[in-house]
Amino acid sequence: MKRGRLTKEEQIRRIKSLLIFIYTFRYATRKQLEMFIQVVMNLSFTRWLIDYSFSEGFISAYYEPLFKTKIYYLTYKGKEMICDQTMVEHYYFEKSHAGLNTFIHHNNMIETFMFLKSHLDIKEWVCEWDIRRGKGAGEKIPDGLIILKDGMNVALEVETRYKKLGILRNFVKRYRYDIEKISRYNCVLIVASSRFNYDGLRMRLYNLAPEFCSKSFILADLGMLELGMCFYQGKLIHLEEAIGLLKMGGQGHGQAL
Repeated sequence: MKRGRLTKEEQIRRIKSLLIFIYTFRYATRKQLEMFIQVVMNLSFTRWLIDYSFSEGFISAYYEPLFKTKIYYLTYKGKEMICDQTMVEHYYFEKSHAGLNTFIHHNNMIETFMFLKSHLDIKEWVCEWDIRRGKGAGEKIPDGLIILKDGMNVALEVETRYKKLGILRNFVKRYRYDIEKISRYNCVLIVASSRFNYDGLRMRLYNLAPEFCSKSFILADLGMLELGMCFYQGKLIHLEEAIGLLKMGGQGHGQAL
């Protein structure tokens, strides 16, 4: 952080960046807020921004006894501050959002966000409930949408639990339609929470539809992603290289949601 007095405009910009981060993932722990400020906003000192946003009523906190941690979420005033966000009027937080399974998935999503920010030139990260807008109840909605600076649309799936073969078969069917029939996405990035889950997903997906999965699915676990590595087209390569191969493929997908 640069020393000296902040301008009002810069102060508002920093607060809004923090609030949009919370909005995107619905809530965040203090550690996650500090990581965002350091890694994404590139600021060394984190305490002032969090404490000021709290004291001014933009965010509030709920203590989760199961995980023994504070969870920060947006207040009505915080939602008003970022009223230009498309679906902010639909944002809300309740304690059930921090249940055991959702909390684990949420943490993996934020880890994925931090790692991808370090390796890809991301223009926009769209939250799940924004993608859901206008979609039918039966449509496959990814955990997030990553729009790269070059215009590519990458659907994100973060997998924390074992999925039965029938569920994976439907998963492939729906994304084949999204990618090949209506050009909604360029590809799907599937991030497994563990190496065991990653190995199982890779084996079963490639057995189900080897040609489609090879060209349209990028697979990684969190450890691989931290290093910028992934599995694509049958080999372990850098994430940037996988995106480059997709662009060279000339598939022409992902023009519109």
